[in-house]
Amino acid sequence: MRIGCLKCRAVWYRMHSMPTRTRRNSSARTTPVVKAVIFLGADAVSMMVAEQCGSETRVLDVLTQPVALAHDVFKGSCISRDTMDRCVQIAQGYHELLAEYRLAGKVEVRLLATNILLDVRNMDTLVNRLQITCGLQLEVMDDGEMTRLLYLNTRALLDAHAGLDTQRVLVLHVGPGNTRLLLFDKGRITYYASYRMGAHRTGIAISDAAEMAGTESESSLIREHIRGIMEQVVYDIEDDLPEPPDALIIFGPDFHTISSPLAQGESVSEESLTELAHEIAATPPAQRQARYKEDYASLCALLPTVLINLAVARDLEPRSIMCPAEEFSHAFLRNLMPGRHDDLALEEEVVHFSVLLANHYRVDKAHGQQIRRLTMQLFDQLQELHGLTRHDRLLLKVAAILHEVGSYINPKKHHHHSQYIILNSEIFGLSRADVEVVGLLARYHRHGAPTPAEPTYALLSQSDRLRVQKLAALLRVAEAMERAHSRRIRSFSVRPNGRRLELLVPDVADLTLENLALRTKGALFSDIFGQDIILLPQPK
Repeated sequence: MRIGCLKCRAVWYRMHSMPTRTRRNSSARTTPVVKAVIFLGADAVSMMVAEQCGSETRVLDVLTQPVALAHDVFKGSCISRDTMDRCVQIAQGYHELLAEYRLAGKVEVRLLATNILLDVRNMDTLVNRLQITCGLQLEVMDDGEMTRLLYLNTRALLDAHAGLDTQRVLVLHVGPGNTRLLLFDKGRITYYASYRMGAHRTGIAISDAAEMAGTESESSLIREHIRGIMEQVVYDIEDDLPEPPDALIIFGPDFHTISSPLAQGESVSEESLTELAHEIAATPPAQRQARYKEDYASLCALLPTVLINLAVARDLEPRSIMCPAEEFSHAFLRNLMPGRHDDLALEEEVVHFSVLLANHYRVDKAHGQQIRRLTMQLFDQLQELHGLTRHDRLLLKVAAILHEVGSYINPKKHHHHSQYIILNSEIFGLSRADVEVVGLLARYHRHGAPTPAEPTYALLSQSDRLRVQKLAALLRVAEAMERAHSRRIRSFSVRPNGRRLELLVPDVADLTLENLALRTKGALFSDIFGQDIILLPQPK
């Protein structure tokens, strides 16, 4: 949509949103709130403006302007001056257009960027320029945010299509830098993996060779480039997917927006993917922009996207293939709107996936469940003392589930092995920073204080170091309470007594063993919070 069109829409919205006299009515409607998200993507800067009234959201407008961010990132890990100028110019234009909406009331704005910018060398320069120009703080998405969005889109699709939530469904998302696979079995996630096989990454990697070899060999170059990774995909998933999935859901490219065999509906076939790949490959690059209505910044990703989807379909042989009718980009932007989160459902899947990972490494289930129960009680009852967040609670829960996975390698120094396994595992729904925190909690659940000598801990900010110390202290107290591996402490209550916290335990008369364990495992808690912990039988 042209910028002028959005300005007209903003003026119309302002005129029709002016307050008018109404009779007093106790059941008056909720006042609508205008929200906007500006997103710096791999090949475009987009903005969505929406009106939210209660639980309903009405999209007012969507704008998209091409920009070659992915080209710069995958060519040289640095944003060029011209690309940065264009990003800032587009974001500033969007921000100025929102001023028309602000005349009718407050507008909540969120400014985000694709996760491919995480490792860009001059990222700070872009952040500073956007802050100066628009007065907005740029948030760079991480893998945790990306998997959250994929989960939300998949969950909506499973709910909308009868029968899908009882089947084994494989979700495929070919992003600019990575390709992600999620396996749902009867509505629950059983497998998640991410591979460095993104559309732009692949397209740019083979672009020079393709220009020298000619367009006829472009498809061959892409297939050869992704062949090794596809072999790894098949190997990784074979234990979780011994039989072909009932359905493959393709998220990512908006196939229905281009003139292709896939534009007819949601159900597609391997043959239609093959036909589209041949059609694109036979079209000279100079003509693809007009034929497929793609902008210059996304052209290099078009053929790799189709061929990666085709490779997955051929190798994993799904019984059916679905390409959702709604534009993925629009659903993506809606879920990035300020305040749009479905954290509870996602947290349940994160915990479920963590349990699957623990089972894979043959962790003592009963002990893990008991530590998880005790850490959650400690976290909740000591909330005023530690002041940590709901997300910190989730990380502590995951650490309680996974803290002993290292025993699979060797019970001796298993806390070191646990950190190694966690750091080298994909944990659905958690960002890389989250995984590192969970790994540190597993590393320090036994003894020894977190120290800058540990490389992962040394790289944390001061506030994040304190988070790790607090969470590790709680995990250690729970470990001391389960010292006998008897699961006899089912609940407790906290009673402050000067510089001492007394945990009153019902139905257990002798707590000598647990209190002996607290003399060493409780030291970190005492150091961090300035209070000693003791277990006492609850008076009857």
